[in-house]
Amino acid sequence: MSRETQNVLLLLVGLATGLLLVKGTYVHYVKPSLLPWLIAAAVVLTALAVISIVRDIRRGAHPNIDGAHGHPHRAWIVWLLLAPVAVTAFVAPPPLGSHGATPKLAATDAPQRHPFPPLPPERAPVISLPEVLMRAATDSAGTLDGRLITITGFTMKGNDGPDLGRVVIICCAADAQLAKLHLAGPAVATAAGYPEDTWLRVEGQVISGSSNPSTSFVPTITVSDMTQIERPTNTYAH
Repeated sequence: MSRETQNVLLLLVGLATGLLLVKGTYVHYVKPSLLPWLIAAAVVLTALAVISIVRDIRRGAHPNIDGAHGHPHRAWIVWLLLAPVAVTAFVAPPPLGSHGATPKLAATDAPQRHPFPPLPPERAPVISLPEVLMRAATDSAGTLDGRLITITGFTMKGNDGPDLGRVVIICCAADAQLAKLHLAGPAVATAAGYPEDTWLRVEGQVISGSSNPSTSFVPTITVSDMTQIERPTNTYAH
């Protein structure tokens, strides 16, 4: 690979990363907390490419020859490297949804239980779906018992009716897993009428003891209120 091609590749990777940051679509791939590192990577890659290109121009043009085979590179091949930038700029793949993430492995052994801190004192505090799953499965203090909570997620078709799901990532979309809870109550008929991946804000109470080995520790929530919402900018839970 010639120096010209190397410089173009370096520049394109830096520009593509910068486009993801400007458009905000980087949250489709990684956690928002990685933003400073992505900014640094985009700046460093672009700067290195520009410095290398300027330095080569000042030293004078060199034949675009592959030393190993002695064949001149075709210029159009280098221009094809612009395709990833064009795709990044104009075609943003959607974030993972109910069919894109790895399903959560079924759990059979009861996890170690320990007390959780109490929920906020509001009437229906907003709790992330992963936290609800953790509290339902491992909270020895019973902080969810008798409490109305608010959860957001997308609709899924479960074995026994509709579920509410959320894709959880630890670092990036490559390690994404699907977390879900089962919906119950009078509002279930409404939830079942929505197509999959419809985003909802749900108020309800988690049924005590519904997170157990027989349900693979997927708890059930009795829904008292349900509102369809727009898909959030960052669809992942962390």
